[in-house]
Amino acid sequence: MLDVHADVEIVLDGGRGRLLADGQRLELEIDRPSALVGLSGRRTLGILAEELARAGCTLRVRSRGRLLLIAGEEAGTGLVGRLLHMPHVRLSTGFALRSLLGPRRSTHR
Repeated sequence: MLDVHADVEIVLDGGRGRLLADGQRLELEIDRPSALVGLSGRRTLGILAEELARAGCTLRVRSRGRLLLIAGEEAGTGLVGRLLHMPHVRLSTGFALRSLLGPRRSTHR
């Protein structure tokens, strides 16, 4: 079992975040959910979640206090995870839709 302790400021695609870890629980708070969209490809997220679960760890990602995803041992598999064949991943519905549809584009010219 992996034991992680961290308090790290990070930069993701222009956004900022903070990773806190205490034992097997990791929490990532980001200021912009869109900063994660490019990093949360199905294959990448699936591999990350599987390795976290294997190590006995769980990652929760939040933005402005709202839970975006859980990956790893405690995630279980939500509806979106089952549809995408990603065990150990639970995505919020809103984040899943943004990830699949991509960033919003302005219709104004």
